[in-house]
Amino acid sequence: MRFSALSAPLILLLTACSLPSGDVTLASTGTIEIPLYEAEPERRDLGQLSYLGGIAINYSDERLGGLSAIHLSDDGSHLLAVSDRAYWVRAGLSWNEDGAPVAIGGIDIAPLLSRDGRALAGEAADSEAIADLGNGQFAVSFERDHRINVYNLGPDWSALDAAGVEISVPASAARFENNGGMEGLTQLADGRLMAGVEDTAGSDRELWVLDDGRWSAHRLAAEPDYGLTALDAHGDHIYALERFWRRDIGNRIRILRFEAASLASDGTIRPELLGELGAGMTVDNFEGLDVIERNGRTVLVIASDDNYSDSQRTLLMAFALEN
Repeated sequence: MRFSALSAPLILLLTACSLPSGDVTLASTGTIEIPLYEAEPERRDLGQLSYLGGIAINYSDERLGGLSAIHLSDDGSHLLAVSDRAYWVRAGLSWNEDGAPVAIGGIDIAPLLSRDGRALAGEAADSEAIADLGNGQFAVSFERDHRINVYNLGPDWSALDAAGVEISVPASAARFENNGGMEGLTQLADGRLMAGVEDTAGSDRELWVLDDGRWSAHRLAAEPDYGLTALDAHGDHIYALERFWRRDIGNRIRILRFEAASLASDGTIRPELLGELGAGMTVDNFEGLDVIERNGRTVLVIASDDNYSDSQRTLLMAFALEN
């Protein structure tokens, strides 16, 4: 969780939907497209990415906000998110013919639960990342009280009242910064779990991979003054978000990827920069990332954490990989 400043939220009123496969049609009122470039709303290019479109989200339930991580169904028609106040958010997601997300609906919000079935609270409630483990199971990482819980939500993600089962964490978790722990979490193609640490000492960022009950350390080259906020494994690559914020500058976001095969090396992994959000663009505190295949294209969807602040927005933005 980090802070930034943007204009007040836009109002988005949503209708209900179920969770079948395929696109859903959602009615909405007050949905306004957000451009990539504020002064050039028709401009779409961003490095190796092309902007498909995005939306700002507001909802009458004050629990909807602070989105720290997102996961989309394979076809992009449904979304699962966690907030940094330990809430699940489950919703349908509608896209237009141009491949842009245009509305969410059928929203279910429920607290993440502890092993004994109680709603998480206090320092135990700072959920930051989510990883799809398959068969309706999801791993969620937490900051402050640094840990990872696994939840069995079922194939339709409806069991939001599932109790969390805690698994092991990297040995270095004891020295993670209070607000700079495991912001990235993803399952690799071979079934191993990867955690990425937001803030680490030195010039490299810590990546940890869980294999057969043991964590191994890897190093990812870090951009100075940026923190890691998301990881998502897709195909042969692992995608990542990095975030910079300073009061006199504002937000900067870097979208990266590196080959999963590079984890076999002992050296520092050097990621490829796909695109960068900064001055003159629509930008906020982006912490969520998911990558899917849609209509023959690799699509990256990012989501922002508004910190439950009236000066920030909850945004969903989608980009197609062009290279």
